[in-house]
Amino acid sequence: MGYEHTMHLKAKVTAGTTVQHVADAFKVLMEYSGHDGVDAFSSRVMGEDEFFYDPQMGDLAVSTYGEVRYGYADLVREFACNLGRIVVEPGEIWLYDHDTGDIDEAKTVIEFGPSEEAIKAYIATREIEAGLKLMEPYLSHEKLAALRPWLALEAQPLGMVLDADHATQ
Repeated sequence: MGYEHTMHLKAKVTAGTTVQHVADAFKVLMEYSGHDGVDAFSSRVMGEDEFFYDPQMGDLAVSTYGEVRYGYADLVREFACNLGRIVVEPGEIWLYDHDTGDIDEAKTVIEFGPSEEAIKAYIATREIEAGLKLMEPYLSHEKLAALRPWLALEAQPLGMVLDADHATQ
């Protein structure tokens, strides 16, 4: 018994990371879904679940679909922690529960990154950018651009830098 789900993530992996390293990071997911990790990431498994890793470019993309047991989110959190060992920068996993009637509960976002500080800075940057996006209809481009340096000063303890086009760490 469980629920229909969709899970997506994309990440940039550190140079020198092998398919075996990626498979090890996803071990709990591979055991749960019955996939062989090395084979799944080597042959770009398509279908119900999709696994892609390009060692030359460092691109990683994973999507899973179908029915899962309750507690799947805990499993996703577990391999999200493992991703910290192989990723260059923070990112997020989107996990959707298609059986819930509550739109606010349907999407769970699970962040991952090379360190807790990087994850916190990523979340802060994402939230600041979301706030600025909400203000776009009400403020001119010039006013939004004027806010960015002030927000960058406020966010400095988190190690963030905001420029006129986008947020970076």
